[in-house]
Formats: sequence, C-alpha cells, structure tokens
Amino acid sequence: MTIIRGVKTLDYPGKSAFNKFIVFIPALAFTLALIPTIKYNWPLSWDIYYHIHNMKLYSEGILFWDSLTAAPYGRPIFYPPLFHLFLLSIVKILNISPFLAARLIQPFLAFFGVFSFSYISRKFYGNIIGFLTGLFIISSPLFQRMIVPIPESMAVILLPVLVYFYYLAIKKGENKYAIVAGFLWGLVLLTHLLSALIILSVITVTTILLKIKGEKNLKGYWIIIIAGLITSSPWLIPLLIKYGFVFRSPPTQALPLKSYIQLIGPIPFFLALVGLINILWNREKKNIIILSWFISVTFISVIYIFGVNVITERIIYFNLFPVAVLASLSIKALNFEKKKYTLLLLMIMVLSLYNGYVTANSTKPSISASEIQVAEWFKYHGDHERVAVTADYHLDPIIVSISDQPVAAGGYAPGTVKSINGDKYISGKFTKEEMIREKIGYIVLKTNMNPPPYSRLVYTNKDFKIYEGLIK
Repeated sequence: MTIIRGVKTLDYPGKSAFNKFIVFIPALAFTLALIPTIKYNWPLSWDIYYHIHNMKLYSEGILFWDSLTAAPYGRPIFYPPLFHLFLLSIVKILNISPFLAARLIQPFLAFFGVFSFSYISRKFYGNIIGFLTGLFIISSPLFQRMIVPIPESMAVILLPVLVYFYYLAIKKGENKYAIVAGFLWGLVLLTHLLSALIILSVITVTTILLKIKGEKNLKGYWIIIIAGLITSSPWLIPLLIKYGFVFRSPPTQALPLKSYIQLIGPIPFFLALVGLINILWNREKKNIIILSWFISVTFISVIYIFGVNVITERIIYFNLFPVAVLASLSIKALNFEKKKYTLLLLMIMVLSLYNGYVTANSTKPSISASEIQVAEWFKYHGDHERVAVTADYHLDPIIVSISDQPVAAGGYAPGTVKSINGDKYISGKFTKEEMIREKIGYIVLKTNMNPPPYSRLVYTNKDFKIYEGLIK
C-alpha cells in the first residue's frame, strides 16, 4: 500500500501486468505516427528541409560553413550536427533519399519518445504511473511534436534518461551515474541546444532545492556539466575558435493561459495540478526533480515578461513529461476499489488513443504542391550559382534542400550572421549595380505581385512566379 499526501492507494495483485504495457503504449504511438507517415509523400514539419540541407553538406565533408544559405555571404553552421549525421547514416545505409529517410524515422521517434517518458516514469514511481504517463503523452496535442523528424524530437528522448541518472547520482552518491548523465547531456548539446539548456535549468533548480533541503551528494551536478562539455567539445571547440557563436533570438511569441491548457491538453493539465499539490507534501528526491522540471519550464515559458525573447509554444513542449507524471500521480492517489480503478484506466486509455488518433490524423507536411514545383524547377533549370530571393521565407529551405540553389535566407534565422536586404528585390526597388554585387539571379514572387525590373518570367504556377535576372 502506497501513501501520497495521506491518501492510501491500493497495490493490486494484477498490477504486475502493467509490465507488459511498457512497450505496448509506445507501440501504439508508433502505429499512430504511421498514419501521417503513410498518408503523405513528404516528411512532416517545415524545419526538416533546413536539416536535410545540412545533412547534404555533411555528406560532402562540409562541417562548419554553409555557402548556399544567407547567400551570397554564406554563414557558419551553428546548428549542432548529431541529428544531421544520424539522418546521413540512414541515407547511406539504406541507400535512400534524405526525404524518405526523414519520413521513415517519424514513427520511431514517436515510439522512443513515449517509451523514454513511460519507462523513466515507471522507474521513478512504478508500473501504473509508467503506463499512465505514456497514455497522457499520447492524449496531449503536443504528441504531434514527437512525430515530426527534427532534432528536438531526438533530443527529448534522452532528457528523462539523463535526469534519471542524475537522480541515481544523488541517491547513491556514485560519480559513475553523473558521468553517464553528463555524457547524455553532451549528446543533447550535439543535437538540440534549447533542449540542453532546458534540462540544465531543470537539474540546476533541483540541485539548489536539494542543497536547501540539506542534501550532501551534489557534486554530480558539476560532473554532469564537465562531462557534457567534454562530450560536445569535438564540435563546439573548433566552431567557437573559428567563428565564435551567434544566436539571434526570434521575436517573442507569447500565449495566453487558455492556449497553454489547450496545448498540454485539458485533462492532463488539470489532473497535473492535483498531482502537483500531492507531491508538495512528500519531498522525496524524485518528487523534487519532477517539481523542479515543472517549475523551471513554466518559468522559462513566461520569461518574456522580463524582456527576454521566447517562443512560448516551443518551451511548453518540455513540460509534457512532468505534466504527464503529475497527472498520473493524481490518478493513482484515488482510493478506488479494483473494479472501479480498472474501469477508470480503461476509460483513460480509450480517450487517450482517440485524442492521439485525432492528433496524428491531423498532422501533415508543412509544404505545398506549389512550393515543391518551385524547388523542382530550380533543381532542373536553376544555374546553382546565383542567389534566389523569395517573397516567402518558407520557400528558401525547401528550394535549397531539393535543388542546391543558393538562397538569400534558408531557414534557422537565429544562426544568420549577415544577409542581403531581400525586401528591395521583392518590391522592385533595386539597382543594376546591387543586383550584380549581391549576385542575384532569381526573384520568386507570389502570383499577385508586380514583376521586378531587369528580369524575365521563366516559370509560373498557382501560387508563385519565378523571374530570372537579365544582368549577369
């Protein structure tokens, strides 16, 4: 019998059956992720086209400089390389296109994401909590982000595992666990910097709270940081020495509380508040970790009130693990008899699978037929030398990833050091000299825009027109 905030919870004899669900729930996530993977011929998300472009650079042995985006100036590759190398290895091993490789990993990212969250939740709190955590993950609209083939989806798989090894380092006072956690943090640094900073904030807040509580075994915190920096140093040190580091934070995109609740999912959100109250009465190390995770991410998601730019929706995603755990704890605290408890679990399972199906079925690629047609025109008819300027920034990474045509933007704007003023070319207010100096060869406009000077129309479709510059 377990006690959470004074409430006795039954440990049913059939509870061991939940061992079988530790793979079953992730397998359901895999199946749900197959829906958009099979339905569409292109990978999900817009970001993946920038990452495919980087992967193609790595395949040519280019590690630190990208001359095809932010053209004609180019820019250092400030994005961590591990996801791109992972994608490249799949392309080479299976001898397939990077676009197909990105599609293929979608259900596997969903499987291992849910598995990681469920398994570590189970290690912390037992079988039922692990089972429920997986269901609440699937039931959340944020489950969609686990499916998309981007570095963040790969990084979040490691976050619960990293935190669990940090927990073992504190609990057992052995450095080997901290070294493993540090190695995992290094891998996250090499995959997705925001994920690395988020989880560092979590273990930092945890360490501070445990220090206040009087915990002695906290040297693992510094071991994690040192081991992580050593692990990431083969990429980080050469980059910093040669180019320094640039990150231009995008403008703040705040969300009201209503949207926060909608993103997490109303049921997990409100159940998590109940679970949060429960663990405040039980200050075990694992509870402090979950509490720190929830507090850290929530604070970062509203840090814009202090003038720091942040995209709230991106941050909220990292609260999915503690919210799912807290929601699960609130269910376990219910003092129901076995039949009623089993019926409740079945209801949660059915509702979660329905919500997961709705999320997966509504997830689709962030690319249109017109955009593909433009990119393929450049693949077969572009000169692959002069710069293409587009009226829609959404087009640039699609063009460069499919055709290798230099583009004025190219995605991942925070990593851009210097770029041309594309607006003057879109509006037609440019000179011949500017066109020559900045090596502009193509201007892609929407169909309702006026044609630019010094150019001729070479292609048109439903949404876009391509003009080739007459000055070379």
